[in-house]
Amino acid sequence: MQTLMTIAAMTTLAAALAGCGKVDPQLTADQMTMTDATCAPAELEKIADADVRKAFAARCERRAQLRQPGQ
Repeated sequence: MQTLMTIAAMTTLAAALAGCGKVDPQLTADQMTMTDATCAPAELEKIADADVRKAFAARCERRAQLRQPGQ
Protein backbone atom coordinates (compact mmCIF):
# COMPACT_ATOMS: atom_id res chain seq x y z
CA MET A 1 0.00 0.00 0.00
CA GLN A 2 2.86 2.38 0.79
CA THR A 3 4.43 1.68 -2.61
CA LEU A 4 1.16 2.49 -4.34
CA MET A 5 0.93 5.81 -2.49
CA THR A 6 4.53 6.66 -3.43
CA ILE A 7 3.87 5.88 -7.10
CA ALA A 8 0.71 7.98 -7.05
CA ALA A 9 2.56 10.91 -5.47
CA MET A 10 5.41 10.68 -7.98
CA THR A 11 2.96 10.52 -10.89
CA THR A 12 1.10 13.58 -9.64
CA LEU A 13 4.35 15.50 -9.21
CA ALA A 14 5.53 14.54 -12.71
CA ALA A 15 2.22 15.66 -14.23
CA ALA A 16 2.35 18.96 -12.39
CA LEU A 17 5.90 19.67 -13.52
CA ALA A 18 5.14 18.71 -17.11
CA GLY A 19 2.36 21.29 -17.22
CA CYS A 20 4.81 24.05 -16.27
CA GLY A 21 7.05 23.48 -19.28
CA LYS A 22 5.32 25.81 -21.79
CA VAL A 23 7.31 28.98 -22.29
CA ASP A 24 5.61 32.27 -23.11
CA PRO A 25 6.08 32.74 -26.89
CA GLN A 26 6.31 36.52 -26.62
CA LEU A 27 9.02 36.27 -23.97
CA THR A 28 10.96 33.81 -26.11
CA ALA A 29 10.59 36.04 -29.18
CA ASP A 30 11.76 39.05 -27.16
CA GLN A 31 14.92 37.17 -26.16
CA MET A 32 15.87 36.30 -29.75
CA THR A 33 18.47 38.44 -31.54
CA MET A 34 16.86 40.55 -34.21
CA THR A 35 18.99 41.39 -37.27
CA ASP A 36 18.39 41.67 -41.01
CA ALA A 37 19.59 38.08 -41.35
CA THR A 38 17.35 36.62 -38.64
CA CYS A 39 14.32 38.50 -39.98
CA ALA A 40 14.71 36.96 -43.44
CA PRO A 41 11.72 34.77 -44.41
CA ALA A 42 13.94 31.69 -44.73
CA GLU A 43 15.21 32.15 -41.19
CA LEU A 44 11.73 32.78 -39.80
CA GLU A 45 10.59 29.44 -41.24
CA LYS A 46 13.32 27.69 -39.22
CA ILE A 47 11.63 28.61 -35.92
CA ALA A 48 9.86 25.42 -34.86
CA ASP A 49 7.24 26.82 -32.46
CA ALA A 50 4.48 28.53 -34.48
CA ASP A 51 3.59 30.97 -31.68
CA VAL A 52 7.23 32.05 -31.25
CA ARG A 53 7.60 32.37 -35.04
CA LYS A 54 4.51 34.59 -35.22
CA ALA A 55 5.66 36.81 -32.32
CA PHE A 56 9.18 37.16 -33.75
CA ALA A 57 7.82 37.95 -37.24
CA ALA A 58 5.71 40.71 -35.67
CA ARG A 59 8.83 42.17 -34.05
CA CYS A 60 10.63 42.05 -37.40
CA GLU A 61 7.70 43.82 -39.07
CA ARG A 62 7.75 46.60 -36.45
CA ARG A 63 11.51 46.91 -36.93
CA ALA A 64 11.10 47.27 -40.69
CA GLN A 65 8.45 49.96 -40.25
CA LEU A 66 10.68 51.95 -37.90
CA ARG A 67 13.58 51.81 -40.33
CA GLN A 68 11.63 53.24 -43.28
CA PRO A 69 12.56 56.87 -43.90
CA GLY A 70 9.85 59.50 -44.09
CA GLN A 71 7.31 57.78 -41.88
